[in-house]
Amino acid sequence: MDEVGRHSDSLSDDQWMRVLAGTAAWEAARRAFPEPYLRDWCDALATTAGPGKSAAVLLEPLQRASVECARILGPQAGVALVSTTPALAGSGGRNAARAVLAHAPRSASHLGSEAAFRSWLALLQELAAAAPDCLASVAGRSDGLLSEFGLSGFSAWLRTGLAETAGDRLRQSAYFSLSDVGALRVLEQEASDVPLALLERRLKGLLAALWRLHPAVRPLAVKAALQAPRRATFDGLLLRLPENFAGFRGAEAERLYKAAVTHIGAHIEYTTVRFEARALKPIQIALVSLLEDARVETLAGEEFPGLLRLWRRFHVADEAGASLAEPLLARLARALIDPDFDDENPWVRKGRSLFLDSRAKWDDPSVIREIGVLLGNDLGQMRLQFNAKTYVVQPPYRDDNLGIWDFGDPPEQTADDVEVIHESVRIEQAESADRPHQRERHDGAGEDASKKAKVVPAEEDAGIPVARYSEWNYVTGRERHDWTTIVEYEAPKASAAIIERELESHAETLRRLMTLIQHAQISRPRRLKRQPEGERFDLEAGIRAVIDRRSGLTPDPRVYESSAFLERDLSVLLLLDISESTKDLIQGAPPSVFSIERASAAVLANAMWALGDPFAIHAFCSNGRDEVRYYRVKDFAQAFEDGCADRLAGLRPGYSTRVGAALRHAGADMARQASFRRLILLITDGEPSDIDVNDDKYLVEDARRAVHDLAHQGVDVFCVGLDVGGDGYLKRIFGQRNMIQIDRVASLPEKLPFLYLRLTA
Repeated sequence: MDEVGRHSDSLSDDQWMRVLAGTAAWEAARRAFPEPYLRDWCDALATTAGPGKSAAVLLEPLQRASVECARILGPQAGVALVSTTPALAGSGGRNAARAVLAHAPRSASHLGSEAAFRSWLALLQELAAAAPDCLASVAGRSDGLLSEFGLSGFSAWLRTGLAETAGDRLRQSAYFSLSDVGALRVLEQEASDVPLALLERRLKGLLAALWRLHPAVRPLAVKAALQAPRRATFDGLLLRLPENFAGFRGAEAERLYKAAVTHIGAHIEYTTVRFEARALKPIQIALVSLLEDARVETLAGEEFPGLLRLWRRFHVADEAGASLAEPLLARLARALIDPDFDDENPWVRKGRSLFLDSRAKWDDPSVIREIGVLLGNDLGQMRLQFNAKTYVVQPPYRDDNLGIWDFGDPPEQTADDVEVIHESVRIEQAESADRPHQRERHDGAGEDASKKAKVVPAEEDAGIPVARYSEWNYVTGRERHDWTTIVEYEAPKASAAIIERELESHAETLRRLMTLIQHAQISRPRRLKRQPEGERFDLEAGIRAVIDRRSGLTPDPRVYESSAFLERDLSVLLLLDISESTKDLIQGAPPSVFSIERASAAVLANAMWALGDPFAIHAFCSNGRDEVRYYRVKDFAQAFEDGCADRLAGLRPGYSTRVGAALRHAGADMARQASFRRLILLITDGEPSDIDVNDDKYLVEDARRAVHDLAHQGVDVFCVGLDVGGDGYLKRIFGQRNMIQIDRVASLPEKLPFLYLRLTA
């Protein structure tokens, strides 16, 4: 191969092939690449090693890696790797290309097909083009990511990272090195298609039905990437479950969640005393936990036999497994609850015998403890190593057992120690004269240090998180569950005279609008029976007419029925975009876009209130996905005179426009309305955007998904766009028939009557 490297710049393709044919690896290549693929492979290598090619130094690792990939997936995969490497080296550098070659064979073994391998290479090319500094890092993690999440999960993670960190090298480095929490959350969501959020209510109901338990269920926090698989944990009635179980999908993932919560429920029901961890070695703690798991499952199975069938399906330990500590524990776990599992290992058989023979004494926790200690000593005599830091409880539905152990109280602190701690953390706050809203921190004791804590009222602008919603990631084609947080703020108040002046300036518009609404008929069609004429025959009236005629009576000629709209049946939620851009002045002079929005809302609200139509007025803006600000100016149950004008006048624009999250929250309100038609009327002045999103299409596609989901729930969404250039994205989100573009913003109050006529026709 050294000969090839020395002469590659000066040899023709045929001469280069002859030199290559003399290398020691040639026979391996001939076995991996039958004709005609051998010629393709040689041509690709010759191109790589041609004059001026920077990848020539990669020839030896490239030859080895391509031959190995060809053995795993077929010759086309090997040729594809050779063809792709020059581009990777050109964008990401030689070291990055070497990293790809080093991990390509293991990645190929996880991918399983030549087509998937080509897709993986294409993804790496995308990464090399957009974030070349991250190629080596991602290549080094590829085999781990592919084994855990598959090609689709890897693709979703990579493309999401490229979209969200575009142009920001620091964020790219953090994301693709998996030191960014956002990257970990994406992987969490790709781990399974059945997240905890979708099952939480059913899981709570299951525990309530079995043992009348009403626990609090919380997701486990994301801490470190690609660490040992996490297990559920509990403390009393607080259950923490993984947001996803990696590798489990569909119905099997749901069964695993049910197995996990019922196992914890069995502990809560039957583990009445915590075990003391004093003087026990880690292996003994693990064995006592395993035995207690089997005990509570056996007791629960005697009461509910179906639980045993549920749990046993996840025990997959094989009696032919290696005689190592962790596999032996998994085999013992299966042997204790599966009578059909026959393991010939003497230690496993001894553990099963001791466990079953002590059945009459299971009420005494010391019996389980003694068996665990004895079995742990046996493993020590067998010289089997046990690493408590890497040990993961098996099977995956079982919790980490921290909830059944008492590790003792922390050492008591002396009075001097406590005083030192108090002194070290004492904080004083003071306002400076020139900056009254800023606080200064001081360490050390002060005059008022001995005073008791006082209740301090919350800030006026303090919001309350009230809901979390999914968000649609168009890059991966999947939902990001619980991705956005709605924070509701109390709408500030101002003088209602502001609204009164705006209504006076649009008095004629208000009169026309009320006239149009009075003629609108939006309701459920009511069946009118016994009509002299109509759309269809009234069967009951017809039968009565036949009976009357045969009885010699004059039949009633009203034998038809029809449908009519007899009353209005419409609920409207007016949703106002009050983002920072609505502060813009119209044609450089007052009024602002926000003022026109507010005036239009006041006109429409007064008309609907006069007619008795149920309606609400809400407003929103956003400060990142964790703070989508939501203001309730008027709810459906409130009277319009009940301070709504003050709150409408007090709204102030600011921040960004995360439309999808606001629509989902508004839709949750609309879903509770019993009207025949439920309509969200959105007024916005710009394209969806937010401070934590770099991809212009991302929030547009999410808003489109939100509108689509609301339509399936029977909630219509209509948008009034105040952005002159917004036709493209508005049609994309709402569709041609469900949006209107107002080219002259100042005319919005005058155009509302025609808009309402269109919506109610």
